[in-house]
Parts: sequence; C-alpha cells; structure tokens
Amino acid sequence: MQVGVAPEETAVLIRWKKRSDNHVLVRMKAEAILYASEGVSISIIAKMVERAERTVQEWPADWQATRMCSVLTGHAGNQNAAKLTRAQKEELKKILVRPPSQAGVHAEFWDVPVIREVVRILFDVEYQSDSSYRLFLRFCGPSLEPPDPFDEHHDEKAIPRRMAEATTQVKALLDAGWEVCTAGEVRLEHEAWTRRMQPPKGQRTRPSVDRQKTSQSFFGALSLTSKKVKLYPIEGNRNTWQTILALERLQRETEAGKIAVVLDDARFHHAKALTGLHEPGWLLERITPVFLPPYAPDHNPVEHVWNAAKNNIVNIQRETPEETFGAFASYVTGRAVDYDFEHLPAP
Repeated sequence: MQVGVAPEETAVLIRWKKRSDNHVLVRMKAEAILYASEGVSISIIAKMVERAERTVQEWPADWQATRMCSVLTGHAGNQNAAKLTRAQKEELKKILVRPPSQAGVHAEFWDVPVIREVVRILFDVEYQSDSSYRLFLRFCGPSLEPPDPFDEHHDEKAIPRRMAEATTQVKALLDAGWEVCTAGEVRLEHEAWTRRMQPPKGQRTRPSVDRQKTSQSFFGALSLTSKKVKLYPIEGNRNTWQTILALERLQRETEAGKIAVVLDDARFHHAKALTGLHEPGWLLERITPVFLPPYAPDHNPVEHVWNAAKNNIVNIQRETPEETFGAFASYVTGRAVDYDFEHLPAP
C-alpha cells in the first residue's frame, strides 16, 4: 500500500526516525511510512520494523486520515497531541513574551500563523490543530478573552484632566460649607411572564403566555456630606423638564443655602432651558452645576449606587412592578453610602 508523503513531511519523518529521544514506536511508524511512500510491500515493512503485518497495515491508513498525528505514540488521531518537550515549551515561553519582531518575525503581534511558523522553524514541529497554538498563548500568559468594549468617544487623556478639575472644585465647595451632591438618572425594568393552561374538555391542552414589561426611571442625588441618597421618580422619559422638576425638589428639601450638583454630560443636562434657571432670581438659583467629562459614568459615585442596588434585587423575582421598584428605592434610600470621587469601587 503506497501512501503520499510531501517533501516537508518526508524531512520531518526522517528526523523523527533518527532522534533517539523519541519513543521506539514513533521511530518505527516514521520508518514504516517512509517505506510505504516508496511502494515497499507491507510484508517487507513488517519485517524491517519487526512488527506483525496486521499491525503495520493500520499505519498507512492512519497516516492518510490524520497525517503526522498518527505517528506519535499514544496520540494517534489526537489533533492536540503534545509534541514539544517541557524544555522546548519553556524556551518558547521566553520567545512569546517579547514582540514578534525581536524573534525575527515580521509581524505586529502574535497569532496562530506566526506561532506556527516559529515552532516549525525552531523545533521542527507542526501541530494539526489551531487550538494547540492557542494553548501556547495561554501557557505564556496572554489572555484569550475578548477585549473590553472600546468607545471611540472615551478620551483617556481628557477624562483624568477634567476629573482632577472637578475634584478640586468639589473639595473647595465642601470646605466653603456648600452642600455637594452627585446626581444622575437610572432606569429599572420589571418583566413578568404569566403562563396559563387552557384545557377545554375533549381537546388538547393549549398553553398561553402573557408577557408584560414595565419600566420606571428615577433621579437620584447622593450627598457627599450626609452620605445619603434622595430618590425622585421620573414620570415618563428622562428629559430636561424632568431634570428641572427633580432639581427643584432637591433644592426645596435641602437646608443649605448653596448647593452644588455634579451631573454627567448628558445632552439634556446642558439644555438652555435648564442652564438658564441657575441664574440669580430664577427657579434653581441656589444650585450650581458641576459637569463630569463625557463618556465616563464610572467616575460618578451615584452610578455605583445604582449598580449596587441592582445587584441586590436582581436575583429575586417579584410579582408586581411596584414591588420591584419599591425594593430598589428601599435599598438606595435606606443606607449610608460612603462613596466620593477618591474612594470609588472598581467599575
């Protein structure tokens, strides 16, 4: 039985046949495949490798099915057969921690084709499965998890600069006796699935599902002095008018003469209908807005309050929307929250 062997495979089989550190069976299989590629009969190959003809007959068939993997002892047909020794893996680890260019490879980063080429050149080994090369990446430290979501609007240079300015401004206002709150909106959803069984007499049972989805938005303000949150429900959608109503209520319920409210960079927070009300003699004259940088919600302490409250109620299915929204409001307003700009939990 004659088998086809490529020149590259012939070179590898010859080296495997000569290497003394390989298992005896690996050397025998490599020799048998080389003979079979020249058209030598199975009976002669069996005598040359000192194995039964029935055993040797299987090796060319396995070669045609899985190629190089079939030669490795104990790994016939295994697409992820381990071929590198421990010392070679350690050597490869030292290579992969450096950029490909330092290893003489013209590539910007390590990927499967690049690693395949390096392993083939340095160790004369080639795996059949891409997953084997990915395991080398994991072995050497790089993560195989997908990268974090990237927002092109997230300015990594402008955000720290603006946050430093806002933090300095807030500290000065607190020292001057102002009441400072960090504020923002949050939206909750309650989804109910009602399943009914309708078994009319003499007919097959028919299940029906009634799906109802309800949402509620809130405006909340976390005081940096009392560490408490004031929560106001929003009727309908979040917009400039609802923000004005919430800020006016916050102003009425705050005893301090001057109030600073830290807001995110939402468009309706900058509307002219709202910013003009902070002037002397207007509705929100006691409130001075302090704006955070755009696309940086993790820098607003009140956003972390929302996350903590949602995580607290998420695993309990309540029967009515009122119970869901009430549980959220009770968690938010029923405790002191020690968050400020310098001591925020990890996002």
